[in-house]
Amino acid sequence: MEARSEGTVRQVSSRSVGVEEELLLVEPETGRPRAVAETVLVAAQQAGADGRDGDGAALELELKQQQLETNSEPCRTLGELHREIRRGRAAAAAAAERAEVRVAALATSPVPVEPKVVGTSRYRRMADVFGLTAHEQLTCGCHVHVGICSDEEGVAVLDRIGPWLSVLLALSRP
Repeated sequence: MEARSEGTVRQVSSRSVGVEEELLLVEPETGRPRAVAETVLVAAQQAGADGRDGDGAALELELKQQQLETNSEPCRTLGELHREIRRGRAAAAAAAERAEVRVAALATSPVPVEPKVVGTSRYRRMADVFGLTAHEQLTCGCHVHVGICSDEEGVAVLDRIGPWLSVLLALSRP
């Protein structure tokens, strides 16, 4: 790929992009979140090895026991990323079904729930630092990671995104 800068042409390597998606674990009949993430992860590990489902999709714990996280591999094309996201969701759905729950790609639970923090030291520390927010909120995110070539490029990106932060925040609010 070529990029033009002040009349010169320079080579730019193609970007890598990856996605982390947090999914709610819910009862099939009611849609109520269930605190069974560790059970779902064990079901996934029984189907595969090293925290990956049988098809290689990475599944991990998230802050709350009512959540499961999928992680794509870094991709070079949007088609590749699309396949990775679908593969991660399919692996999460299969593992959840083995644990007798379902996954739901929602920002938060539509029904009242008392979130339970996962008992790892990392998540307990987060819960201590963030207090009530960590204990009362059950929010799922979708994180897009884009590869950059240098620290300078990262700073330039952050400088340029500043004016758009209020727009992005507005789009993220219900």
